[in-house]
Amino acid sequence: MTLRRLAWLLPLLAACAAEPPMAAAPAADAQALAARATGIGGLVRAAQLCGIPLSQQAQDRAARIEAAAIALHQHRGGMPARDGFLREMAPPGFEGRRRTQDRAAWCAGRRGAVESLDAMLNGPEGTALMQQAEAAEARLR
Repeated sequence: MTLRRLAWLLPLLAACAAEPPMAAAPAADAQALAARATGIGGLVRAAQLCGIPLSQQAQDRAARIEAAAIALHQHRGGMPARDGFLREMAPPGFEGRRRTQDRAAWCAGRRGAVESLDAMLNGPEGTALMQQAEAAEARLR
């Protein structure tokens, strides 16, 4: 087929491109955001507890994502849901005689995940996730 035969498609394609994309289902987006925020928040807390470096930009983005998830949980289930979400992200309590060894082992197991989180939050996926979080939070207002 020659290009001239397909020329009639150009106006149709241009019209399709001019239409805004259909929005994804807000409830599904919010649920996925809440699930991701739990993991992100847990790893940020692990980084703090274990002294694993996390860039300032990654911390800022993680905080925005977490704030949106907190608002979502509070909107859906009130303070008990919000508090439950925050408890899910908390690191374990290290007690007893082996607390130093247990904490060191736990931290060693999180180092790679924290480093991956830092890279993800500083990249395009982190930008998109932060924008998704801000949009979800704006829908609650």
